[in-house]
Amino acid sequence: MSRGMQLTFRVVHDGDERVITAGPTSIVAFERKWGMGFIAAMRDPRVEWMAWMAHDALHKAAVAGNGHAVTLFDDWLSGLSDIEVVSEEDAERPLAGTP
Repeated sequence: MSRGMQLTFRVVHDGDERVITAGPTSIVAFERKWGMGFIAAMRDPRVEWMAWMAHDALHKAAVAGNGHAVTLFDDWLSGLSDIEVVSEEDAERPLAGTP
């Protein structure tokens, strides 16, 4: 669910389930890469777009020293087994593998 300029995902990657929040920098990066506004894209989202935003948020966290390094998108995608947008209430529940 969108919370202002944030989008929170629950992902299962390489067997680990975690919650990832994409903030404004990932949203702007999305708009630049895909050539469309974030709000328009969320009206009819594609799995690739959600995965790309989650990956971008993980990458930005790793660069800032707040997470593990991530592989290139296509390599990372091969380990992704599930992704969904979650609401604020869902994101507050602790999950296994959440940093």
